[in-house]
Amino acid sequence: MSAIQTTVVLGMTADGKISAVDPHAPRDFDAVDLAHLESQVSLADLILVGAGTIRTEGVSFKISNPELLAAREVRNQSPQPITCVVSGSLDLSLDLPFWSQDIKRWIFTTRTGLERNSDATTLQKLAELIDLGDTDLDWDRAYSLIAERGIHKVVVLGGGSLTAALVKAGKIDDWWLTIWPVIFGGKDAPSPVEGEGFVPKVAPHLQLVETRQVGSELFLHYRTLK
Repeated sequence: MSAIQTTVVLGMTADGKISAVDPHAPRDFDAVDLAHLESQVSLADLILVGAGTIRTEGVSFKISNPELLAAREVRNQSPQPITCVVSGSLDLSLDLPFWSQDIKRWIFTTRTGLERNSDATTLQKLAELIDLGDTDLDWDRAYSLIAERGIHKVVVLGGGSLTAALVKAGKIDDWWLTIWPVIFGGKDAPSPVEGEGFVPKVAPHLQLVETRQVGSELFLHYRTLK
């Protein structure tokens, strides 16, 4: 386990979908699951979130629970963790409400994204743009920078492409998966880990370290075996 603790926090349906085929379709959010998410995010120095998730949600997740905010102050953490959006192409609309949130923003991107995006100059005024490679993001380089900035706890909030990249790079230490008691179905509905996939012999294996049940929801805590 590295000095930087990286935890994936995701909710998924009983059939393994993190959203419906139409990610913008309205759905009800469970209060217990939201409280669990807020508790996990409150431990973070940095949130990693994929560009697709930001485009869908429009905003970053923020902590509002006074007790969790007070605990961050005691730990000498900022009121909100840094939100780092991962976007190799830098394809992010300037109309997103995310840009007006009272949080510190980073964007992990590529040199190609910086050179080809006409909004790069404007985005530099809204977030710290961090070049992590010519066309692909170098996650070893990213984690060296994270360590240099004094960050110890990273929480990953998806989506599936970002999580797959971090799994492939060997950066994920543990997982908190909420199992929602519902079936979304759909061969094109996103799952927690996308990308090219892994063959069974080299697939990452997990150890179950904690389970909780609240009503019909399950909260599963896994450790990545390394």
